[in-house]
Amino acid sequence: MGGVYPMVVKKASSSRAKPSQKPAKATSKSKKKAPAKAKTAPKPKPAAKAKKAAPKKVAAKKAVAKAPARKKAAPKKKAATKSAAAEKKAAPKKAAPKKAAAKKAAAKKAAKTKVASKAKAKKSAAKKSAPKPVEVEPEAKIPVDEEVDAAGDKTGEEGAEEDVEKVPSEDEQAEQYALDPKKREERSEKIKDLIKLAEDQGYLTFEDINETLPDDVISADEVGAYLALLKGMDIEIIESADVDRYKKKSAKKAATGRTKLDFFDDPIRMYLHQMGQVPLLTREQEVEICKRIEKAEIGVRTMFNLIGVAATKYLALVERLENSDERFDRIVIDKFVESREDYMGLLPRIKGEIDRGQKLLMKQYTDSAKRNATSQLKSRREKAMIKTRERLSKSFNKLHFKQKVIEQMAGEVDKTSQVFLQALRHQDVLLKRRTSKKRERDLSSNRKLMRELEHEFCIGRDEVKTFIQEMRLHMRQGQQARTEMVEANLRLVISIVKKYMNRGLSFLDLIQEGNTGLMKAVEKFEYRRGYKFSTYATWWIRQAATRAIADQARTIRIPVHMIETINKLLRVQKKLVQELGREPTPEEAAEEMDLPVERVRAVYKMAQQPISLQSPVGDGDDAHFGDFIEDKSAENPSEMTAYSMLKDRLRDVLDTLTERERAVLDYRFGLTDGYSRTLEEVGREFNVTRERIRQIEAKALRKLRHPTRMRKLEGFLEMR
Repeated sequence: MGGVYPMVVKKASSSRAKPSQKPAKATSKSKKKAPAKAKTAPKPKPAAKAKKAAPKKVAAKKAVAKAPARKKAAPKKKAATKSAAAEKKAAPKKAAPKKAAAKKAAAKKAAKTKVASKAKAKKSAAKKSAPKPVEVEPEAKIPVDEEVDAAGDKTGEEGAEEDVEKVPSEDEQAEQYALDPKKREERSEKIKDLIKLAEDQGYLTFEDINETLPDDVISADEVGAYLALLKGMDIEIIESADVDRYKKKSAKKAATGRTKLDFFDDPIRMYLHQMGQVPLLTREQEVEICKRIEKAEIGVRTMFNLIGVAATKYLALVERLENSDERFDRIVIDKFVESREDYMGLLPRIKGEIDRGQKLLMKQYTDSAKRNATSQLKSRREKAMIKTRERLSKSFNKLHFKQKVIEQMAGEVDKTSQVFLQALRHQDVLLKRRTSKKRERDLSSNRKLMRELEHEFCIGRDEVKTFIQEMRLHMRQGQQARTEMVEANLRLVISIVKKYMNRGLSFLDLIQEGNTGLMKAVEKFEYRRGYKFSTYATWWIRQAATRAIADQARTIRIPVHMIETINKLLRVQKKLVQELGREPTPEEAAEEMDLPVERVRAVYKMAQQPISLQSPVGDGDDAHFGDFIEDKSAENPSEMTAYSMLKDRLRDVLDTLTERERAVLDYRFGLTDGYSRTLEEVGREFNVTRERIRQIEAKALRKLRHPTRMRKLEGFLEMR
């Protein structure tokens, strides 16, 4: 070691023999900056801790500490680059390792000396040719400002090299961290502690991060990465001064969240909220929507009637109507029919027109499909087919089927058309395959299916797709217009059905039934009569609600006419209570309603609400209502026990009699099977006369009345 120090000091003296102004400026800057750092840490701390805590706190609070640090570190990096280049050049020499070791030793000892001792050491090193090693005080920690001054006195390449050796670069730190599994584990544990702390208190402060992160995390990039990780986990990072304000804000958010949760848990509130977002309709808007519905219905009916398969559907429905397999009012529009008898009388004639038109249309389509026909002939045939379709459409309209029925048949035709279009696509796929026996078989069966469907539709392949698309478009437009009308009048349903609450159906069920009536009103509304839709829909909604209450409110269904009688009786009872000041008797209610008293009593019984035997009683679920109802068919346990004891005692007493006397008493009183026999029957059993049996019975009873035997049975005399 003695040979190393002269080399280091020699280099230092030679470097300081050439004075430079730059190191002096750097020293002054570092001295000026020292108080600023001291402000961030007012209490004197050890040098190592001050160096680590200050950059970490600044980076944690501002999350951006790259620019200032890198500007000042620029000269050091250049110096480090020069020193690295110098070391590479000096690598072949043997003295290089010794020089590097001497530099490191000199840097460590120079950092621990005081400022005054350093100055003396510099002067002596400049004068003496054989320099002595610098005196070092025993392991004394210097304040931050002195350490900065000591670092600032170093000049030239040696100072730069010492700085590079003292503060490793970010790459070196990352490499050291990657190679050290203990540090990796320590950092992951610290991050887990931060996450747990954030879960407990709902937020993190910059002070929490400073205190928890390891001391070796000092670079801005690392601190910024940890902050980004925490923010990516939706953890709030705030200043310590904002903690109270954040807690108040969180409490307010929690209250709002609970309110929103209650809102989403209540389906009625959600329904009313969504309903309120749809504006009401004016008279003009209602007319416009009704016109759209009418236009869509006409479009669906027209497109459906033009398809050849429509005739088959109409004929099948007419046949079911004739056979009474379908209800008349479900299929036919009543307002276009004067009497059902006249309509049913016209059905055979209309059915014949449709049948003849369908056959003619199929023949015309078959002729038009022939390829040897001229263009003029094809044109005439197409015109003839159009006329036939128009005649068929008029025959269809004479049936006056409801729009709902027509749309139902159109849906069935739509499904059939899907099969037809799928066969077309399959045909294209088969034609692209290589020629084979399987391909030819598939093509043959697919062509056969397509011919059958074409013959059924009576239109070409290209026309099928066009007709079906237009029919679907009209159906969608009509459904959209109906939905608009229904959604705009949902408030009307609420205002009507709320009067029918507490009658056996929940409010949501009443709303659903009212909406069903509203949809029926949309289907039947006629805007040309000049009334507003709400006037017409009110009756449908009211009728749907009352019918639902009558049909579904009770476990045991009551007829509608009896429901009306019950409601009338309840109104009369309420009126009499107000007049008399007490509950009326059945006679008074019968006189007021002009009904027999027995009828009123029956209505009172019918008005009672049934209760389930499994209904819980009290707060717990252990007791049920049925447990408190007396079962009259069940035997009393105490009586059963008494009878069992009586039977045993009686058997003991009877054992004191003779066998014949015991048997006679058994038969006469039915002690064994409960069936008592007459004297004659018992006499037949023993082949004796009735008189003899009577004598045996009397003798046996006298024996039983003896005090010794009576004493055993006198406790049971009160039993019946």
